[in-house]
Amino acid sequence: MFKRTAIIPTTIAFLALATALQLHAQNSEQPPPAAPVAPVAPDAAQPAPPTKDITLAEPRPANSNTPPLTLDQCVAMALDKNYDLRIQRIITISSTNAIETAKAEYDPVIGGSGNLGYNRSESYPYGVGGVDPNTGLPKSASTGQTLTADASISQKIITGATLQLGYSADRATRYAPWQTYNSGLTLTVRQPVLKNYGSQVNRAAIERARLGAQLSNYDLKSSVLATVRSVESAYYALAYARANLVVLKSSLDTAQQLYNENKIRKETGVLTDLDVLQAQVGVANAQSNILLGQKSVNDAEDTLLSLINPFQFQTAIGPLDIVETDAIDVNFDRSYKLARDNSPDLASQRLAIEQSQIDLAVAKRNRLPQLDVVGSAGYNASRGAFGSAVGNTLDQHNHDWAIGATITYPWGSRAERATLAGAKATLDTNQVSLEQLDQAVLLQVRTAIRAVQTSQEGVRISALAASLSEQQYNLEKARYDQGMSTFRLVQDMKQDLDNARVAELNARVSLRLALADLARLEGSTLSRYNIKLDETPAN
Repeated sequence: MFKRTAIIPTTIAFLALATALQLHAQNSEQPPPAAPVAPVAPDAAQPAPPTKDITLAEPRPANSNTPPLTLDQCVAMALDKNYDLRIQRIITISSTNAIETAKAEYDPVIGGSGNLGYNRSESYPYGVGGVDPNTGLPKSASTGQTLTADASISQKIITGATLQLGYSADRATRYAPWQTYNSGLTLTVRQPVLKNYGSQVNRAAIERARLGAQLSNYDLKSSVLATVRSVESAYYALAYARANLVVLKSSLDTAQQLYNENKIRKETGVLTDLDVLQAQVGVANAQSNILLGQKSVNDAEDTLLSLINPFQFQTAIGPLDIVETDAIDVNFDRSYKLARDNSPDLASQRLAIEQSQIDLAVAKRNRLPQLDVVGSAGYNASRGAFGSAVGNTLDQHNHDWAIGATITYPWGSRAERATLAGAKATLDTNQVSLEQLDQAVLLQVRTAIRAVQTSQEGVRISALAASLSEQQYNLEKARYDQGMSTFRLVQDMKQDLDNARVAELNARVSLRLALADLARLEGSTLSRYNIKLDETPAN
């Protein structure tokens, strides 16, 4: 609390300053600075009428070519042009690539190769061939040429086994001279029986990718709900800023009229120079408030345009067309059930738990040793002509088969044990996070319900306050008309009435925002604006 001794010097200084300013104005014979609003004639100095009822819906000017802008139109434009949604749609569509990548592991793989070889060798069998002039030893030389080609097709199946069917053919030519054609067909199977065995382990990558696609759909839904909520907030913020600017302009009219009246009364000796100076300060303050109010309107328009029409900040926004709310009926049990059923955050967390369960199952299986059973069987033929070799490949005269096993086990299995522990910890964390989110949703619904109920009561009370302020103004104006009151008291009552109506407007905006928050939690925003999500099929 300020001390009285501190106020007295300040008051004296202010009075001295005001007197000096007034004397300077009289000596310079300059009229007081003119305000933007046209001054009122001395014989017309009457209290300004009360501001019209302030509502969220704006009247469309008769000479305006800009059509009204509805909230539904803003939402539709934002869903089409909003950057966050455009990015999220790209992410959602690209999530299908992960599914195709995981499925590609089970696509057949075709391969082939070819090889051409040549060899030459010498031997020195006794009694055969000529004599080496250098050593005098008999020798012989042989040359050969081989041409080999093979082709194979392999595929992994859901049990983890790999099947491979291969065919090979070759031609061996020697200058004895003779040549041989070989043809063979082989089937090989490799099946893990411990680590990496089973459909659950081998389908894990596909299931993770599908869950990831579903997560991207829920992320898209969350982005849509957030975007709609941002548009609603920006739309109502602009409505409030424009209505508040109307009140500020009315306050300037009041200040200008009071200033004109005080000048008249000062000339008749009723008021002092200080009264005139105070009225002039009131005009300046009102002008400053209008500048700030206009800035708030411009900022609110830019915020809305950035959501619905990026980079088009020169676009004129017409009157806002706001429909009054219907009867409001909120029910906690219904809202909480809808929120739990439709919350994208809860759904995403449930999918995260499913992913963790898959990872845990894979980690449990893969801590076992790597034991693979390998089997192969094949037919082959060797003939002097290629057609004959191919035709006799499956005649069962030449065949072979083999079966075996390989086992590997890392000493200590530290990596496997660490992976298993990490999978368990991740699952536990996601389960706790789900409980935390569930409680957060519960708290948010309770808060939203309470906000709606409080805002409803706030609208009722502010409307009553505005009505009482209007009655108070009318009574004070009647007393002024009868000479029983002062102009300043009438204008104070008018200012109170304008403030009460702005407070009612603010209460109505708060109610709409509270309803928007509740609708977002319930997921009913989508049906409210007839929004159909372009979800990516997770299959």
